[in-house]
Amino acid sequence: MRTFLTAALVLFATPVFAQELGDAKMKRANKAASTVVRERMAQERPADAAVLQNVESADIVVVSGQYDKVEDVLQTLGIKHTVVAPHQVGALKLNAKQLLIVDCPGNMDAAGIERVRKFVNAGGYLYTTDWALLEVVQKAFPGFVEYNGQATQNDVVEVQVKESDNNLLKHLTLSKENPKWWLEASSYPIRILNKDKVDVLITSREMKTKYGDAPIAVHFRYGDGQVLHIASHFYLQQNQTRTVAEAKKSSAYLKEDTALSAGTKKALEGRVEFSDDLVAGDLSSAYAAQQMTSNIVVERKKDQTRIDTMYGKAIKAPQPAAPKGQGLDVGTRVKELERRGEQVKVRTMEGEERWVPASSL
Repeated sequence: MRTFLTAALVLFATPVFAQELGDAKMKRANKAASTVVRERMAQERPADAAVLQNVESADIVVVSGQYDKVEDVLQTLGIKHTVVAPHQVGALKLNAKQLLIVDCPGNMDAAGIERVRKFVNAGGYLYTTDWALLEVVQKAFPGFVEYNGQATQNDVVEVQVKESDNNLLKHLTLSKENPKWWLEASSYPIRILNKDKVDVLITSREMKTKYGDAPIAVHFRYGDGQVLHIASHFYLQQNQTRTVAEAKKSSAYLKEDTALSAGTKKALEGRVEFSDDLVAGDLSSAYAAQQMTSNIVVERKKDQTRIDTMYGKAIKAPQPAAPKGQGLDVGTRVKELERRGEQVKVRTMEGEERWVPASSL
């Protein structure tokens, strides 16, 4: 699968930006949360846990950012991935079977934006955060969602997870207490422009009261692909403890208050990650963000079969009449889009569209 990426690009195994994100308390919470995610999936969703184990580094491409580090979340969860810099996106041969994750802020040039649009249209899955709403999503997919113009304070808001059978929301909470969502200073609230096509997965009444719009996580389809955007960050850097329940020691909380199975609770019992100074509220909030990321990786990996079926045809003969550099190589997998007489419009898994003779398929 490494052929998905242009060989001339430098692929980073570590983040491009090296600054530390998050306070010491939340670093411990994020580490502990990843333990809960892994153990819960192993005990309660073994098939999905096996899917995560089969993820290859080329399945997930992370575009690094200054203010978020989903690569740290993926590394802690043991999920393989590749990291690239924003300026490299325009030249990437992104494949429709991949998951593209863009860290905040998501600054990339016009070529990068067009590459992202083609990637999603072809069947790719895009997962973005915070300022990438304005820098990537609005530019590549106008008319779905937008930044509402009211930047947040450095804040934490309580969120409500949509009641549904959506696999992206599977096991997103640990108990009946609503998790909290951290908003960095100047995070971008999400305004829905197309209510018929945008599904709001997580909302916050507190977010709406303070900053004008309630959505925290939104999802929509574009072409054959999908886009998921969340307010604030993948990697939870701050939290607030507001209630007695949230102040409870994490070890007791896991044992007494959560909806975890008996097997999961036993697997977590006595783990050093759940020390006395780690409280339930911090663990619960860090867990929610990490579980959503894990769910997306699982769903993307499962969806690769659909993509393979969609691109079930292949170029079997050269196209001698094609302009120089516009012909498709023999063996290129394509989806048929339209027929006009003896000509067929096709799209490659990289999102490029061409007219080719019907005889070449």
